[in-house]
Amino acid sequence: MGDLEKSFRYPLTGEGWGPKFAFGGILYVLGSLLGFLPWMGWIFCILIAFLPLGYAYKVFRDHLGGAGGPLPAWADWGELFTMGLFVFLLSLGYWIIPGLIYWLGKALWDSGGFAAFLGVLFIILGLGVGLVAFFLLPMALAFYARQNESFTAAYRWSGIVEKIWVVQREYFIGWLACLIFLLVLLFVRTYFLYVGWVLHAFGVFYLSLAAAHLFGCLCRQGMEANR
Repeated sequence: MGDLEKSFRYPLTGEGWGPKFAFGGILYVLGSLLGFLPWMGWIFCILIAFLPLGYAYKVFRDHLGGAGGPLPAWADWGELFTMGLFVFLLSLGYWIIPGLIYWLGKALWDSGGFAAFLGVLFIILGLGVGLVAFFLLPMALAFYARQNESFTAAYRWSGIVEKIWVVQREYFIGWLACLIFLLVLLFVRTYFLYVGWVLHAFGVFYLSLAAAHLFGCLCRQGMEANR
C-alpha cells in the first residue's frame, strides 16, 4: 500500500508541481470546451487531449526506465503530441472490441422484445471485456515502450500476462484503485453541474499521472524479474 500512496501523492509533489499540474488540467478543460462546438468539436477535443496524454506517457516511460524524478517540464510539444497520438491508437486497439460489443448490446436493448434480452447479455459481455482490456493496458504500454515503441509488442498477451503475474497483488490493487477513482470522477461529472465538470477534467489528468507513476514502477519490477 505504500507504493500506492506514494503514487497518488506524486502529481502534487516535487519542485514546480503546481504550474505543471495546473497546465495539464487546463488543457483537459479546454479540450472539453471545444467538444461543445458543433460538428467538429469532438475532433478538437481529442487533438487537445493528445498533449496531456503524451505528457502522462512520458512520466510512465521515465519511471518504467528507472529514471524517476518529479513531474517533467512541459517541453517538446511536437513529441508530446505524437506520443499522445500513438498511445491513443494503442488504447483504441484494446477498447474497440469491447466498445463494439457494448454498442451492439445498446442497439439490441433499444429494439425491445427478445432482442432487449440479448442486448443485456451483450452489454454485460462488453463491460467484462472492457475491464479485462483496462487491466492489461498498463503492461501492454510497458511492452510497447520497452521494445522501441512497437505496436505489435503491445499485443503479445502471453508475455503481458506472464509479467503481470510477477507483481499480481500490487498490480491488481493499483488497477482497482484507479477504476474506483475513475468511477468517482464520472459520478462527480454527472451529478455536479459545471464545478463537477471542471473537477472531472483535473481529476482525469491527476489520475493519469498517478497511474503513470504507479504502473511505470510496477511494470519495471515485473519486466525485470527473473531476467
